[in-house]
Amino acid sequence: MPTLVPLRARGLADAAQAPAVSAPRPGERLELGLVLTHACNLACTYCYTGEKKRVRMTAGIAATALDFGFDAARRRGATLQIGFFGGEPLLEQGLLVAIAEQARARAAALDWPLQLQVTTNGTLLSAALVEELARLRVHVALSLDGTRAQHEAGRPLAGGGSSYDATLAGLRLLVDSSAPFDVIAVVDPCNVAELAGGVEAMIDDGVECITLNMNWGATWDDAAQDELDRQLERVAAIVLAWVRRGRWIRVQPLESALRSVLELGHAVTSSCAAGSRRLAVAPSGRIYGCARAVGEDDGRAAIGDVHRGIVPPSIVAEHGCTCANVEETGDPMVAGRIRIRHDRALEQLAVRLAAAIGDSFAHILVTEQGH
Repeated sequence: MPTLVPLRARGLADAAQAPAVSAPRPGERLELGLVLTHACNLACTYCYTGEKKRVRMTAGIAATALDFGFDAARRRGATLQIGFFGGEPLLEQGLLVAIAEQARARAAALDWPLQLQVTTNGTLLSAALVEELARLRVHVALSLDGTRAQHEAGRPLAGGGSSYDATLAGLRLLVDSSAPFDVIAVVDPCNVAELAGGVEAMIDDGVECITLNMNWGATWDDAAQDELDRQLERVAAIVLAWVRRGRWIRVQPLESALRSVLELGHAVTSSCAAGSRRLAVAPSGRIYGCARAVGEDDGRAAIGDVHRGIVPPSIVAEHGCTCANVEETGDPMVAGRIRIRHDRALEQLAVRLAAAIGDSFAHILVTEQGH
């Protein structure tokens, strides 16, 4: 069995034996996801988190996870980004706020950079909660698939019925507040035909940062893939139109492809850095390569736990998103033909968009999406 990497040193004889702490290095970041609960009030058709059950993270596991996160970030000289996931993490609002308070206090005491984020379906947002999240500087990633038709195609309430109005109400609270936020839209064959229209609708509702999250595990036949290519062309045209009006609308992964084309001459295939720069803690305390890998939390994909430490995984970032690979091919090391086609189409689109933007790009600050 591989040797576990110690979570933190205990019972040190003197300070000289303590783990080395590096000064924060610009651009270095460790992402630690905390899965607060397996429960959810939605029943999304493309959900990857497994059975919805009322299992929550305890305050003790959360505190130990914070120890782990800050220790690891300081050893690496990396900004610590803590993300709250579920299920639906806002079902555990009290726990989320308590952890965020503790994390902010710890970061202040250590003088260490910290970013906080929550990924939510938005149906449980209230004006008071949005204000609290803004106070704690918790970036909100809101799951909204675009138009009503797009959203309702894949995001029903757990008991049946539409979640669209509640999610849209949450979006409007965020737009009207000072809370930093962006939108994550799942792209699936069931809603791809309205992709560009959904992007336009979200921009009209005040969204300036959108991540198009592909459902690689869906059945993407040739017709659906062709439609995806057409819709991405329209999305690029929307971005270009707003650039010419003096407003930069951030749409991922198009933005990253555009940036790498302009800086390197070609698009760089995205990678998830699961198990290295990205980790996740399940309610059980098991550690996984990312929040998506937690699933049912049966331990099969776990790489350690918060009490003992981690076994560094053998899969490296160059293989792209391991979860996406598993969804499409069943092998974390092998990318599927759909993702390969998508990456190639995205690069071609980014090359043409870069040429169209031309000198205007010099006046636009384009950065990787961060919080």
